[in-house]
Amino acid sequence: MQMHNPPADIAARIDARKVTLAVYAAFGTDPVLSHFPDGTTQGLADHPLVQNLAKVAAEGVNVVALIDLIGDDTYLLTMKAGDAKPGDVQSRWKQDMDASQTLSGFVEHAHSTFPGTQIVLALEGHGAGFLPDLDTRQLTLENVTGSGSAQWHLGEGLSKLVRASGEPVVSTGAPILPMPSPTCPTNHLALSTYALGAALKAAQDAGVPRLACIHFNNCFNMSVEVLHTIAPYAEFATGYENYNFFTAGEAYPGVFAKLQAAGSATAQQLAQWFADGNHEVLAAKGHHPTVGCVVQLSRMHSIVECIDDLSDALLAALRTAGPADRAAYVARIRAAIVRAQQFDADGNMALETPDELTDICSFAHELQKEDFGAFKVQQTAAALEEVLKGIKRYGDVGQPWTDPAATWDFSRPDLAMNIFLPDPLRIGKWDWRSPYYLDVNPDPAKPQVQPNIIEFVKVTDWVDFIIEYHKDVPFVGLLPAQIPEFPHFNKGYQPPRTAPGSTKP
Repeated sequence: MQMHNPPADIAARIDARKVTLAVYAAFGTDPVLSHFPDGTTQGLADHPLVQNLAKVAAEGVNVVALIDLIGDDTYLLTMKAGDAKPGDVQSRWKQDMDASQTLSGFVEHAHSTFPGTQIVLALEGHGAGFLPDLDTRQLTLENVTGSGSAQWHLGEGLSKLVRASGEPVVSTGAPILPMPSPTCPTNHLALSTYALGAALKAAQDAGVPRLACIHFNNCFNMSVEVLHTIAPYAEFATGYENYNFFTAGEAYPGVFAKLQAAGSATAQQLAQWFADGNHEVLAAKGHHPTVGCVVQLSRMHSIVECIDDLSDALLAALRTAGPADRAAYVARIRAAIVRAQQFDADGNMALETPDELTDICSFAHELQKEDFGAFKVQQTAAALEEVLKGIKRYGDVGQPWTDPAATWDFSRPDLAMNIFLPDPLRIGKWDWRSPYYLDVNPDPAKPQVQPNIIEFVKVTDWVDFIIEYHKDVPFVGLLPAQIPEFPHFNKGYQPPRTAPGSTKP
């Protein structure tokens, strides 16, 4: 198995006088984020993100930002260290913010504008964990229907593919479809996982040094698939496994004030300050529970190797056992998934199966409680849990303002990062991303809707495990294609006065 395993020098220090914060803010499909916080903000100058970035510059940090607004232009903002207000603001007309070339060009611009500085990248806007790299030009009527041989039926919250005669095209097992699915999100589409890695690689190939830190200031992007893809191009990453509430960069001035006070810091310290600053702002508001994590990206090599080892052990148990034992092993895997930490994927705010993002560390922890006989599931699960230790930075317990009836409990210590685990209850209802995630060897004779595939699904047996786990499950359909709404910082919400939630490490 070949994987990137870049060296990471956590002892190398970030000089407070030689650092650039680069902010990539893709708000162009979202009126809430564009007109944050209360819908009355109009234009770039009044946006609180710009005001907070001016405070960062005033702390002695260079700032560049590419901010795309709905119904408006895409703006390039440049502020030199020491500036007390927004400096150079240029319209870049309208940029395609989910194109890899836009991000790579922006990072290259940050490097050329402030050469000799270490770049810290913050990604604002929507996140979703794994997102396929799609060429939507291939989603023609002829392609999605197989030249009329099949039909897509939409209704009851599902997309179903049937033959012209009415028979299902996929009867059992995982939904590797014989033709493209027209079920794709129409808004809030972020950079695909592959495009994110491709952008950072292109910037590095153009001479930009490895980034000191990436702050995924959005939802779900503390993700195995995302982190493995970007691992060669940055030292550390900070992110959030579930929803992260939008704060328009309110925490950033405090983060860089700490850097200025210290004079220098390691990339690890800066990454931790990002998580801590985000937590402080949200905790002060109340009813904004989050779970923040920090990872040294060179660790992703060992983490992914351990996920591959666990996948192999699970496959051995499922494929080798007789029918009765196989059924028992399936039930034990399912039970471990149910007990593991789930993150929202269906928008109902209850964090439980059938949500399709699972914390991989808690899953490994729960698998160790199950009996798999001579198969090395418990051993490989223990090894995976061990390499994931120390990644969680904080975890709240509380009722989110988006649904005060729900309780989000992130207090368990065995949390680290999420992984895509579709249809966890084996009910045949699959996330819209599933056909792309599972089809790691697409037929070159078919329309190449997904022209690029991330390395994680190609170099591990995780996809093989998912397919085997669902081998005898009737396929019902694909769930609606939507990027979950990005919870914003609701200034008008007055939560009931309750004790603050736990923040156990």
